[in-house]
Amino acid sequence: MPEAEGRLRELAREVTVAVHAAPHEEAEFWGSGLLVAPRWVLTCAHVLVRRDSLGRRHWAAGDGVGVRVGGRVVPGAVVYTLPSPDAITHGWDPGDDREFEIFPDLALIRLTAPVEHGCAWLSDRAVPPVTRTVAALGWRRTRDELWTWDGTCDVVGNDGVHVFRLGPDSEIPAGVSGSLVVDLAHGRVIGVVKARRRNRDGGKAVRLTALRGLAGARPLVPELSLGPDPYQQLVREHDRWHFAQQRLLRAGRSTWIDVQGRLDTVIGEWTPYDRAEALGLLAELPPPRSTGVVQRLVERVLGPGTVRDPLPVAWRDGHGLLYEPESGKQLLAFVTYLLLVAREVQGQDALAAGELRDFATRRAMSLPAPDRTRLAGLDVPGPGARRSEQGSSVLVALAPVVWEENRPVRFRWEIQLVRSAHDRQITTVCDQRDGVAFDEAVAQVQEPLALALDRADESGRPATVEVALPVHHFDTAVHLWVPGTGLPGRPHRPARPMGTRRPVVLRDVERVPPPPEWRERWRLLTGAGRLTALPLPAGGHGPGYEELRHAEAGAVPVLCGRVGGGAALETMMDVLDAGHGVALWLGAPHPPEGCGTDCDTFRRAAAALLERAGGPAGLPEAVRASRAEAHDHRPGAMDAARLMLLYDDADLPLPGSWAGDLPAPR
Repeated sequence: MPEAEGRLRELAREVTVAVHAAPHEEAEFWGSGLLVAPRWVLTCAHVLVRRDSLGRRHWAAGDGVGVRVGGRVVPGAVVYTLPSPDAITHGWDPGDDREFEIFPDLALIRLTAPVEHGCAWLSDRAVPPVTRTVAALGWRRTRDELWTWDGTCDVVGNDGVHVFRLGPDSEIPAGVSGSLVVDLAHGRVIGVVKARRRNRDGGKAVRLTALRGLAGARPLVPELSLGPDPYQQLVREHDRWHFAQQRLLRAGRSTWIDVQGRLDTVIGEWTPYDRAEALGLLAELPPPRSTGVVQRLVERVLGPGTVRDPLPVAWRDGHGLLYEPESGKQLLAFVTYLLLVAREVQGQDALAAGELRDFATRRAMSLPAPDRTRLAGLDVPGPGARRSEQGSSVLVALAPVVWEENRPVRFRWEIQLVRSAHDRQITTVCDQRDGVAFDEAVAQVQEPLALALDRADESGRPATVEVALPVHHFDTAVHLWVPGTGLPGRPHRPARPMGTRRPVVLRDVERVPPPPEWRERWRLLTGAGRLTALPLPAGGHGPGYEELRHAEAGAVPVLCGRVGGGAALETMMDVLDAGHGVALWLGAPHPPEGCGTDCDTFRRAAAALLERAGGPAGLPEAVRASRAEAHDHRPGAMDAARLMLLYDDADLPLPGSWAGDLPAPR
């Protein structure tokens, strides 16, 4: 054990670098850093900021930097910073000293000259440091000389999700900012030294999970960028390097993985060698299609709701969540996850998926027979095979909690991930007991909706979105929403409305509990041979409840104008009370003088759409296709940008209550 810890400190020192103002020996020393992947150095962003004689901050790394690797100082270029150079230099008063407040305070430097070096082993775990005693390493200047520094520190707590505190008994000298914090008990780098407390011991360090913010970072030097997703590419290069080092069949000194394998505190069925191979194989796969894919697969292993912030982004992040399954079956958890990932990417890279699957199958040989039987259900479907499971959907419910003059004015909202009638997971809820105004609720749901869709989307199958509203807001063009456009990491290009990419339907939030008319009408509709349009006036009084209740089995109400007010609102209420679960209408004002040629055109287009759909189950996709054609300005496309669809499935009723108050009766 002492020998292993000694070698661990050697490895950490070998990857600790000094950052200089320029690539020569005499250049000013700025701070420390660590080598994390071939020719990539991680440091703190504030290390690259200097002050002039008046105390004003300025970005000093625009012309490149020098990096001391071993006995050489090699040139480097700062390619990424979190936050941006402007954010950490502008708006600061002279003499202001708030490095503690800069977050996440990370930067990546690319070495622009070849040099042989090692790489630190970065922890894949998302949990805060579990070991109290760690080592911090870096460089410091004493008089005219640079020296390496190595100190033992205590982890005494956390500041939010991505920062942990180093205890007051830990003396961290100037110059160490930007270097590594290594967990001596487990042989892994867990953070980057951020700052020391002025004139006192102790300081702060940034957890490696903060690197996930690179997903939305723009390169300062585009020709040296890591590609469209810098975080994914960085950790892939890191894991490939360590796997390759472990596979080299030549005499050499112990690697990070070897040292981990000799530490007494590294226990469990999943060994450091298993981890190195698994992460190396995961690094050869195409990256996840979205952040939600990793979360979905991990929750298949650990159970719904087990993944919390910081959310996993890369395949390795999902791997890092599996060390302590509630079942205690660590090997089963890892093998299951790898098989699920292999199945997920089978259609994108069959060869790499096969190598991962072969490794997981090999490791599963030592599992008990019942566990091996359970894994047998994870066989990869052959080319062209259809997915047997029903795709997930996302429900967005805006339930009224305050009414004025018979209209809802304040709402509590809730977002659910729905896999079946009996498998609903609440992902986000409105945290204001008295609710919020409708427009504010719509704005608040956009980002959590984007995250829920990332989780719900199956490979190659965008999830359906169901938006449950009171009838007074049925004219809300939910299909034109573009959720998540403000999230980091999303392409900077005009986004398509979600209704052109996925089925988007409206539901009645007040059909709780399900009335008998609804169940009966749904049974008739799904049993009908074809769907037929039932034109109803949007500018006058409708036929009433009784006639609507006894309409033909396949009848679908069609209204040629908005339904959220006036006589059309009364008609739509009759439609709902009579049990209709499907309706179409035009989300545009109806001509005050009565129906005209536009109304006739809409009714004909709606009738043709119902004919093409072939039945209720095909209608949401038929409407999506029409919306996509209209968005692309296809000749002959109907005015589907304003087409509204009620699709309220009585076989999948809404839950009996929401996280907020029950809706008031209509």
